[in-house]
Amino acid sequence: MTEIFAQGDLLIERVPDVAPSGTLAETADGVPLVLLEGEATGHCHAIRERVTLFRDDDLARDIPAGLYVGHLLIASAYARVTHEEHAPLTLPRGTYRVRRQRELGPRDARVLAD
Repeated sequence: MTEIFAQGDLLIERVPDVAPSGTLAETADGVPLVLLEGEATGHCHAIRERVTLFRDDDLARDIPAGLYVGHLLIASAYARVTHEEHAPLTLPRGTYRVRRQRELGPRDARVLAD
């Protein structure tokens, strides 16, 4: 079963480990890495522990355009995602795929015929 974590409009899915590829962003201890910034409030989902964020669109072909943020590699015991309006989210060591959650509208609902 896939482990999925959510914090506001951020969705984080644990995935099998992969070597970082594509565009890389690494942080130093104490320097926040902003995963996503709120459109209305400007509040951000950030991590202060040392992590690696990489973006490789080939690893996210199944995610709708515009929703993929990147892959997050946590090499230490854990990393904590913080946000001013949500409880902190603690992620254990591993690799995660990070994306925006989108709000569904009436046109997104479908009825399946038998």
